[in-house]
Amino acid sequence: MAGASFINTSMKRRGSMFDASLARLNPMGSSTCTFQEDPTSELFLMKKFSVRHQNTYKLEPDKRFESGKVQAILEQILMDNLEDVDYSSVAGRELCKQISDTILKVLKNQGYTRHKLVAIVNIGQLKDQGTRVSSRCLMDTKRDNWAGAFYEGKTLWATATVYGIYYE
Repeated sequence: MAGASFINTSMKRRGSMFDASLARLNPMGSSTCTFQEDPTSELFLMKKFSVRHQNTYKLEPDKRFESGKVQAILEQILMDNLEDVDYSSVAGRELCKQISDTILKVLKNQGYTRHKLVAIVNIGQLKDQGTRVSSRCLMDTKRDNWAGAFYEGKTLWATATVYGIYYE
């Protein structure tokens, strides 16, 4: 058979672990973490009506992301919101959303208009355990920066991390 094409149907490509078509139920004892925006959030509603600007092709930001100043803001926000709060797994979820929204609002008012701000807040129960929170990202060290803060109360601990990524 000269010129005929032959396709081997027995050799199918394996799917990726991120392929939605391969969604499975989690086995007993495993856990997953999913992230999605809260449609009732004020910041989510602001995104719908945000003004899109054309690129200015600036290579440097007007105001640099100052991690020391941002860290002080994060510590103050965590203390204000968690000072007299007892740990609850149900309330913790809402507190994380509320605190991250507050952080983003305050930092937007600080003049970081040319930075994409990403706020991550973790809250956990304070018992006799060790907890390690870590993250990795690829950054431009000249223009991008991050800041983090930690809070420990009577029954809970919290971390807040903000990434300021410059965009043209």
